[in-house]
Amino acid sequence: MSSSLVFFLEFVGAYLILLWGVYVPFRGGQLYNGPVYCMAIGGYFSAYTASSLHWPFGLAFLGAALLGALCGIVPALAFCRTKGIVTAVASVALIFIIQSVITNLDFVGGAQGMWNLPKVTYLLPLTFIIVLTVAAFVYRLEHSRVGRALEAMRTDSDLAATMGINSALLSIFTLTASSVLGAVSGVIYAFTVRAVAPETFGFSLLLSTMTMLFIGGRYTMWGILISAPILWGLPLWVPPSIAQYNKMFYGALLVIILIVRPEGLVTRELLGRLRARRHITDAGQETSTAAQE
Repeated sequence: MSSSLVFFLEFVGAYLILLWGVYVPFRGGQLYNGPVYCMAIGGYFSAYTASSLHWPFGLAFLGAALLGALCGIVPALAFCRTKGIVTAVASVALIFIIQSVITNLDFVGGAQGMWNLPKVTYLLPLTFIIVLTVAAFVYRLEHSRVGRALEAMRTDSDLAATMGINSALLSIFTLTASSVLGAVSGVIYAFTVRAVAPETFGFSLLLSTMTMLFIGGRYTMWGILISAPILWGLPLWVPPSIAQYNKMFYGALLVIILIVRPEGLVTRELLGRLRARRHITDAGQETSTAAQE
């Protein structure tokens, strides 16, 4: 497998984990951008411990995930009392706070960042094991009582409370889980590029994340499987003179999709029609088999 393809697949895996991290709290009506700043925390922690402290990659990875949980649960204790635009704006502010702090820390390279991180030869298989694990977690969450409770919270939080749903506890759980996913995606990103820099984890990352989530379909977990590889890979496939305008392209595309198709490309109605068609096809095959017998 070529190095460019490996690089592309590792990057797509990191984005899938990050996007699922944003999607999980959105199930409960929380537009939480914490996975973005936790991506910076996870990436920098693993980069520093692996390159400067010479930790094994596995230990640096585990430490980054635990730090992501800590950096998620602390603000979650406050965000569990907020919703909608308040959570979105407050978590965006935390992104720029973390970015500013990292920029002024000399021991992690300051504004220049950290470069020449150790190469992890098994990063690609590890990435896709993590992607499959996270996909199974999100799928199981969606089809569990917790997922139904999150759906009730998103639809009507007051009604959910009358049904005995502990909205605060569920919010803390989802925000913490999403922060861990953000930190894990940061580790994969750092060791894919073998470098981290403060400018990476700012508005550009936030814009591309929101574009991929909303275009793919923010009400299902499957849309990002289409949007992430296409939208991230697009700047790699076009001439550099055009690729430099990718932020403008992402912004325009996000505005268009919100106006024309607010639920994104992959909607619940689309998935419902596909399941119904599959059931009809299966039923037809069973009838044909029975007739032949």
